[in-house]
Amino acid sequence: MQIREIDPAQRPADLAAILPAARAVLGEQLGDFPALSASQLRLSCTPDWQEQIAVFAAYDSREATVADGLAISEWSFDSNPDLLSTTVWVAPHARRRGIGSALFERVLKLSTELKRPRVVTNAAATVPVDALLTARGGRLVETVTRSVLNLRAVDRPAFERTAGATPKNSRYQLVRWTDRCPEELLDSFCTAMDTMSDAPQGDMVYEHALNDRARLRGREELSVRAGVRRNVLAAVTPGGEIGGFTMFSSAPDGPQSLDIWDTGVPRDHRGLGLGLRLKAAQTLWMLDEFPTARAVQTFNNSDNHHMLAVNRALGYRASERWSWFEFDNSALA
Repeated sequence: MQIREIDPAQRPADLAAILPAARAVLGEQLGDFPALSASQLRLSCTPDWQEQIAVFAAYDSREATVADGLAISEWSFDSNPDLLSTTVWVAPHARRRGIGSALFERVLKLSTELKRPRVVTNAAATVPVDALLTARGGRLVETVTRSVLNLRAVDRPAFERTAGATPKNSRYQLVRWTDRCPEELLDSFCTAMDTMSDAPQGDMVYEHALNDRARLRGREELSVRAGVRRNVLAAVTPGGEIGGFTMFSSAPDGPQSLDIWDTGVPRDHRGLGLGLRLKAAQTLWMLDEFPTARAVQTFNNSDNHHMLAVNRALGYRASERWSWFEFDNSALA
């Protein structure tokens, strides 16, 4: 076995080397959800604003060009100075050879080099590794529920009624954009996105860096470069303030699946039904612009009862549970 640090964000050959393993693992974890696209994986390997990413791939031999496993690790420069987040995937055909352990050891070495003793990683319940991670010293810090909506079964008239204004939220106009936020909404959108720090996160200690113009524009540009579209729907007051938003991603090379990234309603605008209205209108957008899409998925902390209730009201079904585990590398060392 050989472990190499690679650069899938910049090198097409490196991206092609890890795509089969990533697809195999996510296919196992996400059931019948459409396969991961190359652009989605590329974005996962692309450094975000004020963040860095390291990707390690495990090969069967020095001559091998297709990896049997991979680890994607990321860390932030302007928040969480002690934290390293990582994902370790090993293709089903290559398990029980020590590949996962070798990749994780490389991640722990990186955390030592960076002086970031907290290492967090996740796992889906469809791959029974919780006991293994706990036995290795991992502490469960968060559980997340994945919910899936079958777009082929949507009752469009019902969604049109739900997306309509109510007496409580009729003053809000729904505005949408793709890739680049309109300049006149930029500051308000940054403030609205900071709402995500209010979302439940279990026992996970995580500092959400404040959004600003530079961070937002940087993230927009990174997504465009990777080939992933950011589709945003916002509820805007007559004064130009964003009272709520929901964002989903799409990729030209993966049109059959859509992912909801974030949905947020700032505190002063809650209790008006904006979350339900926005997500219903978002679904109609998906149906109109992505008619070949089969499904949309979203992930929510299992304690986020409000957003889970919104999803259930719209017909999302609860799928598998995901767990986040934290390792104290200082103790391991």
